[in-house]
Amino acid sequence: DGQRVQVQLPNLRFANADAQGEARMSWSTSDPATSTSHDRFPGVLDLEGKLTRADGTKVFRYLPLHIPKETRDYVRDAVTAGTASSVDFRVKGDLWDMPFADAKRGDFRIVAKVAGVNYAYVPPMQQHAGRAPNGAGAAEPVWPALTAASGELVFERAGMKVRNAKGRVAGAPGIEVARGEAEIADFMHHETLLKLNLQAAGPLGELLKVAAPLAGPARETATQMRAGGRADYKLQLELPLSAMDKAKVQASVALQDNELQLTPDTPPFTQARGVLSFTDSGFALANVRAQLLGGEVRVEGKGRYAGAGHDMSFRAQGVVSAEGFRSQHEFGWLARLGRKMSGSTSYQLDYGLRDGVAEVSLNSNLQGLGMQLPAPLAKAPEDNLALSVEKKVVVRDAAKGSVPARIQDRLSVGLGRIASATWLRDLSGDVPKVINGSIAMGQEQGEGLVSPERAVLANLNLARFDISAWRALLREATDAPAAAAPDTADAEPSPYLPSVIAVRAQELRFGGRHMSNVVLGGTREGQLWRINVDSDELSGYVEYGQAQAGRVMARLARLKIARSEASEVESLLDEQSSSLPALDVVVDDFELYGRKLGRAEVEALNRGSGSTREWRMSRLKLSTPDATFAAQGSWAAARGTEVRRTSMSFKLDIEDAGGLLNRFGMQDVLRRGRGVLEGDIAWRGSPFSVDYPSMDGKLHIDVTQGQFLKAEPGIAKLLGVLSLQALPRRLTLDFRDVFSQGFAFDFVRGDAAISKGAASTNNLQMKGVNAAVLMDGSADLARETTNLRVVVVPEINAGTAALVATAINPAIGLATFLAQYALSKPLSAATTQEFQIEGSWADPQITKVSRRPSLDQQQEQQQQQQHQQAPPRQAQTENKP
Repeated sequence: DGQRVQVQLPNLRFANADAQGEARMSWSTSDPATSTSHDRFPGVLDLEGKLTRADGTKVFRYLPLHIPKETRDYVRDAVTAGTASSVDFRVKGDLWDMPFADAKRGDFRIVAKVAGVNYAYVPPMQQHAGRAPNGAGAAEPVWPALTAASGELVFERAGMKVRNAKGRVAGAPGIEVARGEAEIADFMHHETLLKLNLQAAGPLGELLKVAAPLAGPARETATQMRAGGRADYKLQLELPLSAMDKAKVQASVALQDNELQLTPDTPPFTQARGVLSFTDSGFALANVRAQLLGGEVRVEGKGRYAGAGHDMSFRAQGVVSAEGFRSQHEFGWLARLGRKMSGSTSYQLDYGLRDGVAEVSLNSNLQGLGMQLPAPLAKAPEDNLALSVEKKVVVRDAAKGSVPARIQDRLSVGLGRIASATWLRDLSGDVPKVINGSIAMGQEQGEGLVSPERAVLANLNLARFDISAWRALLREATDAPAAAAPDTADAEPSPYLPSVIAVRAQELRFGGRHMSNVVLGGTREGQLWRINVDSDELSGYVEYGQAQAGRVMARLARLKIARSEASEVESLLDEQSSSLPALDVVVDDFELYGRKLGRAEVEALNRGSGSTREWRMSRLKLSTPDATFAAQGSWAAARGTEVRRTSMSFKLDIEDAGGLLNRFGMQDVLRRGRGVLEGDIAWRGSPFSVDYPSMDGKLHIDVTQGQFLKAEPGIAKLLGVLSLQALPRRLTLDFRDVFSQGFAFDFVRGDAAISKGAASTNNLQMKGVNAAVLMDGSADLARETTNLRVVVVPEINAGTAALVATAINPAIGLATFLAQYALSKPLSAATTQEFQIEGSWADPQITKVSRRPSLDQQQEQQQQQQHQQAPPRQAQTENKP
């Protein structure tokens, strides 16, 4: 009926499962003349009260219905746990004007002191409804909630505030929020805006864990970062809850001697101090100082996010030291290079990133840093050597229709006037692809050098070039093993390595070999090198395949191996037996240790693995006008040991024995001689180093129509002994003329067994026109001593012709052979002489042996010997009937 109605409750108490408290209330109908509703309802309310107990998750249920539903839903979803120990509330004014945005029209205020609150300031439902900062719809909550928070929750007029909050960050329990403020100024606005201000401290690694999903375009980079130590953080957010992709961020990280590793393959920064500032559109580094690679570095930088891409720029100035390199145990290649350096040097690094493509510029004069690297890169610490490294984009074409985008960069490295390298790369794919490149080294490096269209050219002009040292350095720089495993041996070489090479070097070393005045040109196809080379030591064509242990095919006009190289080659073989290549080599003019050995042919194969690896030589042939040497053999570990032995079966077909000895420096020792020397021998060590004390084997010789010449024992010591030239000097003999001027022989034949360097024979025969010589005994090849029995038959007649014409079977030996012939064809005791030769080859001691036993005694000895060899008569007849 239009009359004014008023209700008063001066002392109201209430309690339920959610809350407990007391209040006073006064309500009356509105005066239409003064009310903005122009009606008596919903009336004027004056309510003031206090809750002594409240469930924080149920606060939304007690908010006035005049507060928009979106506001009440936000409170429901944001506060997921917690309690309120004290809640003061006040509502005063015409309820038509709730929530009293104009303070003159009324008052609405709720202040709750809360504890143990989980506050998802961006509720999960809001994050699903919006878009995450990385531009993709979030399937899980992205913005981390505050947990175990305490503070004040205030609803005032059309807004909400969280004041003086303290707590933890969800997902990062080590980070403590010292002060937090959150505010939604106006729930009534159609775009609800949340403002958040946090100050926190705690482990930097935990911050990266929760912050990486918020990093937008830099998310992948942030995910790879590793950090240690504590830091202070500040964060300011403006988040439109209905449009999360429009979030505005201001954050800073104050480093406190932290450790920071940007990517898994870069060295870590340590003792880092400074401030990193972030916004939703980029970041900045201000005066960040740290320790890196053994020296201090100062970093300034900034970045800008734009759409799907981002731009960054950094400048670092600092010092690196060899000790810093060596300490990088995580990066073995860097530590190994550090072992070849000493001292320290300063540098400047500029790094830029545009649309995901990096550009780099590194400069240093390297003064203070000593480098023990292969020539010409070695330098003393006090020397200056300008180092420059540049990576620069040279082509950037956007996609047009069906034509994909094209990005190319040029990677360049320079070391003063000593060396330079440059590669043109295609960056359009996931992995950079080398298009072409050039590498230059030496005094004329870079002059007129043009990269081929689809290859990497190396042009080297050096005084000294050690290929083995450079290969070792490249293995260290790329972490490649010294010998590739079987499953990786066929991998393609790095595309940055040369595929075309031109070399001029006054001295070149490779695999223990030394070459002078080298001119070399080659091309690579996959793992196969094809090379033409000319030097003082060799000339010809070579193919080298790098798969497995490698394969060398060579067709050379000439090859010379000096004696001075022998020890280096042997040492290399002993150290790298597993990496010896297979060989297929033909040399038209082969010279070994100054000896002209004619045409050489070698075929060999490295097979097996580990301790069972064997280098097998299937063919070794040396051909000269004087003789042809053919052999087969192997170099492998002896059974059950790691000791490597060389074994060889050989045959020497001799056309002119005297000429052959002349080739080996034994001049005028022998004239003519034709025949064969063959056998099987083995020794400890490599094929290029004969070890006489360990030699075992057997030999057979059969040479005809030659003559021992008069020569000093020092020239051919053992041959001097065998030629019996010392006999006339030591004794007065009736056959002085037979040996004094050189014994001419119809044949020399016999067998020898070698054991631990001692050669023994029991059937050596020499026959001349006027005399024959029979020998048995031994010669120590290592000590150059001999112990021989010599039987000389000075006259060849009908009685002795069969004696010297028949080859002595080594199974019976000289003694039995003589006894057998003494029975059937008596020898002339008056002319036959016997001697014992002992001592060194250079000065043998000769003793004449007294006359041999009578023929009857010899016959009796022979009969006894035959009786001992025959089976017992009883054993032959005991089974007869």
